[in-house]
Amino acid sequence: MRFRVRVAVATRVAVTGAVTAVALSLGGCSQSPAERLEEWYSSEGEAQIRKLNEDAGRVNEVSMRTIDVQGPACQDLLAQTAKAEKLDPIPDEAAQRYWKEALGGFRRGAAECADGAAKNEGTQVSRGIRAVQTEGLPKLVSTVSMIKAGLAASK
Repeated sequence: MRFRVRVAVATRVAVTGAVTAVALSLGGCSQSPAERLEEWYSSEGEAQIRKLNEDAGRVNEVSMRTIDVQGPACQDLLAQTAKAEKLDPIPDEAAQRYWKEALGGFRRGAAECADGAAKNEGTQVSRGIRAVQTEGLPKLVSTVSMIKAGLAASK
């Protein structure tokens, strides 16, 4: 009988220790949604948003210029979009949804534009630029609005 008691005590200590270890490791991760959003934005998000905005703005600016200027702008946006797609998801559901849509619009538009520039197809370049302007940029604006609202709510 003593043997059973010892096993039970040893098991209880082992289980209690494991539960305590799990609780301690989870305790360090307990951030509010606003804190997680702030961390995402300050650690990587703000810089990526700024760079995407610059590159998409450049595509917009060169929309009335020649293909030899439009193509490189679209290629830069395509490369920046690929970098942004590797980021952790935005820890705000609505902002993440707009972010994903913005990146999709940028990817489709910039790829079509770059492909059209490589083929010297002005119509295709124009379609790609229009997608950047109508699909990507408005969704990026919505993403930033959602992030700002989430950050403002935490203060």
